[in-house]
Amino acid sequence: MSLTPTDPPTGPPTDPPTGPPTEEPDSGPVQTDGGSRARRAAEATEDFAADRLPPGQSRSTLSITLVRMGFTVSATDLLYGMSLGLFFPFWTALAIALGSSLVVSAVSILCGLMGQRERVTTALGLKAAFGRNGSRLPSFVIALLSAGFVGYSTGITAGVLPGGDDPWLGLAYCVLLSAVYTALSIVGFGKGLTWVGRISVPLMLVTVIVAVVAAVQHAGGLGAIVGAEPARAGEATALAMFALGVNKWMTGATVTPDITRFGKSPTTVYTTTLAEFMVGNFGFNLLGIMLGLGVGMGDMGAAFGAVGVGVLAAFAIFVQGFPHEVNNMYAASLAGRTAVDLPRIAVNVIAGALACALAYYGLSAGILDAFLTYLGYLGYAIPLIPGILVADYFLLRRGRYDLSEAAVAAVNWRAVAAYTAGLAVNLVLGFGFGDRLWHALPLTGALLYVLFSLPQLRAARARPAPDVSAPVR
Repeated sequence: MSLTPTDPPTGPPTDPPTGPPTEEPDSGPVQTDGGSRARRAAEATEDFAADRLPPGQSRSTLSITLVRMGFTVSATDLLYGMSLGLFFPFWTALAIALGSSLVVSAVSILCGLMGQRERVTTALGLKAAFGRNGSRLPSFVIALLSAGFVGYSTGITAGVLPGGDDPWLGLAYCVLLSAVYTALSIVGFGKGLTWVGRISVPLMLVTVIVAVVAAVQHAGGLGAIVGAEPARAGEATALAMFALGVNKWMTGATVTPDITRFGKSPTTVYTTTLAEFMVGNFGFNLLGIMLGLGVGMGDMGAAFGAVGVGVLAAFAIFVQGFPHEVNNMYAASLAGRTAVDLPRIAVNVIAGALACALAYYGLSAGILDAFLTYLGYLGYAIPLIPGILVADYFLLRRGRYDLSEAAVAAVNWRAVAAYTAGLAVNLVLGFGFGDRLWHALPLTGALLYVLFSLPQLRAARARPAPDVSAPVR
């Protein structure tokens, strides 16, 4: 059942219907054709955003893997890897990329298990943890930052296309790309994300590997890259870049339930997480490190041009934009729907407009430095959310959600207090004490939520453990 705040109280929850929706009799004036079409479009694109996913809607592990890899087989991961290659020697850069990927994988698995077990989006999990109205704040944060990620990623894509450095042509690229990504995201998992991933992920892998081979040859061989001196050594610390690596995909880890809810078993969560963050994220970080050390440039278009594969690079970055930006836009629309109580299609359009504006800003301001600054700000607001979600689900609820209206409070003030207090702590740590790591981890949110929930935690431990193998209703 829907958990929107306007739903009237009902009896015991029932399974959502798996067949096509039935028309209710009109009780008011006859709608115009335009109004009827708009209503049908909104209903058709909801993609079970406000309900548990019906069991018959599960997808294959391969489809889910390609969708999830569409997040991380991306220009942003390549750009982050290039920045590591500009700042650090090969083995140091590799250790930073591997460590940050492992941290993000752990958070993604915990959040993903929630989605797969309960067949719910991240936004519905937030309603259970924060309350029907209390979830608006974290949902808005996720929607805003996911749309921001789309914006900067779109700016990267526009920057490597022919003439992307021209202000007017760059603006045209940003508008056109944002419109296409928004349209594909609107149609949802089965018709949009799945087919985009099947086509784009393999193409991006092949083209980037070809480009890296060219960069290795340009540098004088693999040994020359491993022993190369970074072009901008000393401009960043290993701890700061590790935190940025965690920040880069903490939002993606948090919204893992949006995709793993389609999984048939917990095994899907583990295998697709490894594919997304160890093969996709870490793999593309590694390729970026090799490019950064081999070419010594922070501008991706110029770097590819220097090794003679500028046209190929433009094609690769253009191709990867489809799965990456569409997936992030999809996450923004699901979270935004909870935050503002608008149909998902409307939130999609708003997020697309915001992403377009940020894409052009990043393109104008210098995409590498603008993107790294954006990643730094993510660490203050996002990690608190998965920390609270995981603590609520696994410790207080002991691995089972009751999503009935009677069980979901309007506001869970303990979760809201943990988030606001955690944000204050993170800001003091970052700006007051120069912290580079702690505020980027989910531990602050989890610890504060447990601290504020000690009586509830004791009561939960006294209850019999739920049977998590039983199907949810």
